[in-house]
Amino acid sequence: MKELVFLRRSLRRRLILLVGLWMVALAAILLAASMWGTQEVSERALNERQHLAQALADNIDYVLKSNLVLLQEASLTIRGRLENNDLQGVKKALQETYLRSLFTESVFLVDVQGKTVWVEPYHIERIRESLFLLQPVQAALRDGRPEVSNLISEPAKRVYATVPVRDWHGKLVGVVGGELNPQNPRFSSLVHSNRLGKGIYMDVIDGRGRVLASTKAERMFIDSDHGRFLAGLIKQKKSVVGSCHSCHETVGSSDREREVIAFAPLTNAPWGLTIRQPENEALALVSGVRRTLLMAGFLTILVALLFAWGMARSLTRPLRILTQAARRISEGNLDEPIRPLGDDEIGSLGRSLDNMRMTLNTSMEAIAEGKRELERKVQERTQEIQSLYQELQKQEEARGELLKKLILAQEEERKRIARELHDETSQDLATFLLSIETSASGASGELKEGFLRMKTMANRALDSIHQLIYDLRPSVLDDLGLSSALRWIAENRLEAMGIDVSIDIVGAERRVNPEVETCLFRIGQEAISNIAKHAEANAVKITLQYGCGSIRLEVEDNGKGFELKSVLTSAEKSLGLLGMKERASLLNGNLSVTSTPQTGTRLRVEIPVADWLEPNVGKHEKDQSLHC
Repeated sequence: MKELVFLRRSLRRRLILLVGLWMVALAAILLAASMWGTQEVSERALNERQHLAQALADNIDYVLKSNLVLLQEASLTIRGRLENNDLQGVKKALQETYLRSLFTESVFLVDVQGKTVWVEPYHIERIRESLFLLQPVQAALRDGRPEVSNLISEPAKRVYATVPVRDWHGKLVGVVGGELNPQNPRFSSLVHSNRLGKGIYMDVIDGRGRVLASTKAERMFIDSDHGRFLAGLIKQKKSVVGSCHSCHETVGSSDREREVIAFAPLTNAPWGLTIRQPENEALALVSGVRRTLLMAGFLTILVALLFAWGMARSLTRPLRILTQAARRISEGNLDEPIRPLGDDEIGSLGRSLDNMRMTLNTSMEAIAEGKRELERKVQERTQEIQSLYQELQKQEEARGELLKKLILAQEEERKRIARELHDETSQDLATFLLSIETSASGASGELKEGFLRMKTMANRALDSIHQLIYDLRPSVLDDLGLSSALRWIAENRLEAMGIDVSIDIVGAERRVNPEVETCLFRIGQEAISNIAKHAEANAVKITLQYGCGSIRLEVEDNGKGFELKSVLTSAEKSLGLLGMKERASLLNGNLSVTSTPQTGTRLRVEIPVADWLEPNVGKHEKDQSLHC
C-alpha cells in the first residue's frame, strides 16, 4: 500500500518505472538479436558453396589437363614420324592416346595443308570429313598454342581439344586434336553427385554462355539464363557467389524463384561451373533465425503497446480534465473552478491553472477598461491622420495645379517671346539688312567692305533669332502636329552633327490636346538635346505610337550611356530628367529611362489621351481608339 502511494504522488517515478521496464526489455531483445545474427551464417553458407564450386571446377580442370598432356605427348611422338613419312607410327601414336584418354570420343591429326591424316578410332567417313574447317583446328594452326573450344553445334554437338604439332625446327606441321562428347557418360559423370543435397543442380558453361553438361538433362546445350554474365566471368577468370532471381519459371508456377548461385572458372578451358539451389533451401537455417527474430519483434511490439496503454491510462484521465478546463477558460468561462487532481505533478499543474483562472478573471475587467481607452485614443488619432492626409492631398493638388500653370505660363511666355522676335526683332533686322544692302550698293572701297561685314553679322543675328524662335515655340508644332515637330528638331539638331536619325510612326496619326503635344515635344526636345551634348552616338531611333487611349514616345540611341543611379543622386545632372518626369506626371503619364555604360540609352514616355482632336474622326472611331 505504501508503494502504491509512493507511485501515485509522483508522475516522474511512474514514468521512470515504465520506461525502465521498457529499456530492460529492449536490451534483452537486442542481446538476443546480436546472438542470433544471421549475417555470419549466411556468409558461411555462401562461402561453402563457393569452395564446393571451385573444388568441382578444379576436378574437371584436372581431367582436361590430363587429356591435353596426352595430346601434347602425342604431338611430340608424331612430329618425328611425320618427317619420316611413318604413317603406321602416326596411327599407333594416335591409338595409344585414344586408349589412354578418359572420355575422348576420338583423336585425329590434321596436317598444315588442312588434310585429315588419320582419325582414331578409324572411320572412313571421318577421314573424308574436312576437320580443317573446325574453328578450334584453324585457331590452333593460326595461333600455334593448345586450346579447348566452346561447344561446336555442327555437324554434332562436340567440344574439341587441339595441340599444334611442330617439327624439330619449330615449324608448324599439323594439329592433333581430341573430340569430346558432352553427352558421353564418362564426361557427364564429372558433374553428377548424389551427395550435394536437395534441390542442388550443377551446370558446366562454355565461354559463350551455353550449358555443356548439367545434372538436369533438360538443361543440356541450352543458353544459360545468366549466359552473358557468366561468359564475362569466364573471360575474367573470376569467381562469384550470391543470390539472384532465376530467369526461368518454376514448373507449374508463373513466379520466378530466388536462387543461390556459386560460380568458379576453369583454368585450362574457357569454361566455368555453377552450383545453384533455391534460396529457401540453401539458407533454411538463416530463414529460421529470421522467423525467430520476427516473432521476438512481434512480442516486443506487443509488450510496448501494453506499456503504452498503461502509461496513457495513467496520464490521459487527469490531462483530459485539464484540457476541458483550459477549453472553458479559452471560451471565456472563468467562473467554474478546477477540481483537485491529486498531489503529483499533474495535480500541481491543475492548482496552478486554477490560480491562473482566478487571476485572469480579475484582470479581464482591467483589460476591458484599457481596451476601451485604447480604442478611444486610436479613433482620435485616426481622425487626426485623416485630417492631415486630406490637407496633404489638397497641398499636393495645389502644387500640381501650380506647376501645371507654371509650365503653361512658360509655354505662353515662349509663344509671346517667339512672336515678338518674329514680328518685331526679325522684321527690324530684315529692314536693317535692306538698308545695309542699299548703302553698300552706293558705296565703294573700304566703306563698302564695312557694309558687307555688317550685312554678314546681321544675317548671322537674323539666323540666330530664327533658331531661337523655333526653339522657343516651333510653328511646325502648331501647324503640322507632334510628329512633324519631332522630325524637324531631330533633323536640325542631330543630322547636322552627322547622326543617323530614323523616325517611326505607329498607328493612325492624330492631333490631340495641345497640352499633351507640348509635353511630349518638350520631353523629346530635352532627350534630343542631351543626345547631341553627351551621348556621342551615331544612330538615334525615335518611335511615336498612337495607341488605344494613349500616346507613347520612345527615343533610343547607341551612345556611351551612363549610370542611372549616379545621375539621379547628382542634383545638377538630374534636373533635366526630373523636369521630364514632372511634365509627364502632370498629365498622368509615365516616364522611364534605361541606360548602362557602353550600351546606349532608351527613354520611354506614355501619356493617356482622354479625347482625340482630329476633326475627321467620328465618335464611333474615337471610342474604338480609346477601348481597343
